[in-house]
Amino acid sequence: MKILVLLPGKIKPKALAAAQDEYLKRLKAFGVEVLEYKDEKISSRTPEQTKETEAGRIFKLMKEGDYLIACDERGKRIQTLEMAELIRASRAGVFPMAGKRRMVVVVGGALGLAESVRQKADAVWSLSSLVMAGGVARIVLQEGLYRAITVVERHPYHNE
Repeated sequence: MKILVLLPGKIKPKALAAAQDEYLKRLKAFGVEVLEYKDEKISSRTPEQTKETEAGRIFKLMKEGDYLIACDERGKRIQTLEMAELIRASRAGVFPMAGKRRMVVVVGGALGLAESVRQKADAVWSLSSLVMAGGVARIVLQEGLYRAITVVERHPYHNE
């Protein structure tokens, strides 16, 4: 099963780009695709309008049969081994991934994700109890996915 990670805009601050590039390279080796969608600038519109505009962009990247995971501070705190189990389930085609074609993990823009994305999501993950800058959240997610995949692959990166 394919894994697609959707991230808002370009990484900020730019100092984090090297770390992101390293994880992108590692994830690509395992077939994980990462796409950046256009994030919406904060303007005179309400925060909800801004988030809904971004949601429209996210939904356009979705396909029938996707298993959507929304990363949101109000979600369930996900642990590495739980993430690894979901990846195993996706590869085996068993619950909760039965009948799903792709696992899509999305991070929201500066204002977070629209409620419509949370509602449509099959799972909502919290990457931390802390509110993080978008660039930091991206790296935390990418490292977490990489670590979970290495658990599944029995790669020595994760020390159990």
